[in-house]
Amino acid sequence: MDTAVLLVLGQSNAANFGESTYAAKSRGTFNFYLGNYYPLADPLLGAKGNKGSVWSRLGDTLIQKGFAKVLIIAPVAIGGTTLVQWKPGGINNHLIVETINALQTKGLTITHILWHQGESDHTIHNILMSAADNATQYRNNFLELARQIRSLGVQAPIFTAIATQCSGMPADTMLQKAQRDLSNDTMKIYTGPNTDSLGTEYRFDGCHFSNSGLLKHASLWSGILFTH
Repeated sequence: MDTAVLLVLGQSNAANFGESTYAAKSRGTFNFYLGNYYPLADPLLGAKGNKGSVWSRLGDTLIQKGFAKVLIIAPVAIGGTTLVQWKPGGINNHLIVETINALQTKGLTITHILWHQGESDHTIHNILMSAADNATQYRNNFLELARQIRSLGVQAPIFTAIATQCSGMPADTMLQKAQRDLSNDTMKIYTGPNTDSLGTEYRFDGCHFSNSGLLKHASLWSGILFTH
């Protein structure tokens, strides 16, 4: 395609919490933020944290493999956030809406939505509710968010990563299943990469990705995007 516009959403592993910063080297890669274009270089604007991101590395991978001639990435990601905070009515939901509006105002069509979030919801269920109830709530909340995105005129496919592992905790299998069960052809929601497959050898602090982990993470996303 000529121009790919990726709206990337989630918590710290979708933000700037990787081990080290990276600047995309390929021409035609941009970070979109508040209506303006910036180099695709960490830390990315629109995402919290001051370290590295998977998206700068993914940008190089996608351009070099011919996915698009121009790649624009618009991040909306905050470390430690739960899905409740992102769904309609949540404290951070306005950031998604405002970013979509800013992209549309610039005449940009979002081509892909990449969602990486779930580690905090794993932690929450250990404190507040059963794993089964947590998984059900996660699915319902995400579908509410997806319906809102569609109501804003965005028809891009939504890819949901399998992401529950952090701080040395084992993966949450029920939450993983809920994330997989979000797949819905009618709503154009598809299962993204299984980032829980990247164990502690790819995480410099037990949660956030090391340099090798960020490269592997980018490779997983690239594989997903090239198959759709």
